[in-house]
Amino acid sequence: MKLRNCTLFHNTRINLSSIIVRDYPSGHSIALESETSNNLGIILEGRILVKAYTLSGSNFTLNILEEGSYFGDLLMFSDQINCFPGSLITQGKTKVALIPNNIFRKFLFNDNDLLRNFLRVLSNNANDLSYKNKMLSQDSVRDKILYFLLQQKRSQKSNRIKLRMTKEELANQLFIQRPSLSRELSRMKSDGLIDYDRYTITIKK
Repeated sequence: MKLRNCTLFHNTRINLSSIIVRDYPSGHSIALESETSNNLGIILEGRILVKAYTLSGSNFTLNILEEGSYFGDLLMFSDQINCFPGSLITQGKTKVALIPNNIFRKFLFNDNDLLRNFLRVLSNNANDLSYKNKMLSQDSVRDKILYFLLQQKRSQKSNRIKLRMTKEELANQLFIQRPSLSRELSRMKSDGLIDYDRYTITIKK
């Protein structure tokens, strides 16, 4: 993905020639949990896992950022805290554009189309946070799985949901333990609600 093709810069007149683009190997830490965010990051290739750590030292995946995703955007104008909630770890070779916050603010003040696009990005991220909050409010493991599947059905427009993550990552996304996910998927399959394989889950009812 080229930087100019990013939805953030659609119809803008921003000169992108000075923006830094970096290549990272798999497993590289772009930023650490609680580190101050100084840049707007745009993923041009690859994916990034947002990993957080419990007090006991175990880790879990808060979020998965795919090509075209952003990081640091929600922190840029915060007057309370502007630190990453989790470490940003590359999964596979990853290319990222980094724009220092002070430079991006100048871009915003000089281009109304960029400002409009950025507000759309923030709105979409706010919707993602609302989705996660509603996910946490579900009463049971089955309810969390069903809520996830229904949201994916709407976005993928299909009853056959393609999983873009491992079952371990899916369990993290649902805020449940991996064994609990496996047991409930098996029960739901026995009940005739779903069918699944390594890469997909199909809603049958």
